[in-house]
Amino acid sequence: MMPAKKIITEHPEWGKLELAMNNRARRIIMRVVPGCLRITLPPGATMKDVEAALEMHGSTLKQRQAKSARKSIDSHFRIDGDNFSFGIEEREYNSFIMRYSGTAATLLCPTGTDYTSRQDWLRNAIRTAIGKIARKVLPARLDALAKTHGLRYNRCTVRDIHTRWGSCNSKGNISLSIYLILLPTKLMDYVLLHELCHTLHMNHSQAFWSALDGLCATDSKVLRNELKGFNTDI
Repeated sequence: MMPAKKIITEHPEWGKLELAMNNRARRIIMRVVPGCLRITLPPGATMKDVEAALEMHGSTLKQRQAKSARKSIDSHFRIDGDNFSFGIEEREYNSFIMRYSGTAATLLCPTGTDYTSRQDWLRNAIRTAIGKIARKVLPARLDALAKTHGLRYNRCTVRDIHTRWGSCNSKGNISLSIYLILLPTKLMDYVLLHELCHTLHMNHSQAFWSALDGLCATDSKVLRNELKGFNTDI
């Protein structure tokens, strides 16, 4: 039986594993995060169970690991999306300047910048740019979709959160992740419609999914499965 507390170990094939027991878990849940495979275990799970799960889902996990591998940020780094784009340009400046144009952000860097020593700073600068544009794009898009479909919500907040794409509480307050703007428009809209549907059904009942299917141009389950394949870690 696995220890009750969280443990970190090295696996010969999978590298760093972070194992944690959760009394509410009903099955083994594996999540790929940068530099680590995070595994949540139900009570009574053993390392043999973990190995069996890794064997069963190996190909899918490998694909997710490849997608989540962080790219080094340098003058060639780019983000090209439907609702957000980012690039770096070197200029004869003495400081770093972020410029915005619509949903595009460009970081102007001094010529000869040492990008290797500034990776954390660069990632924070990109997250700041994402947040600034997301707070313009997402509330406006949510409002447009609500009006199109005759739905009402109370208010919308946009935050820097990675744990979920969005949420809606019983008061009709919708919270959205800034990283939604890194998704293709159809998936961004799917999440927004998902949260708007919670103003009708505060659960994931059949009635909820039926309502969501009625709002989506494509089967909501298809969009939900596509969404699982996206990793927006910068």
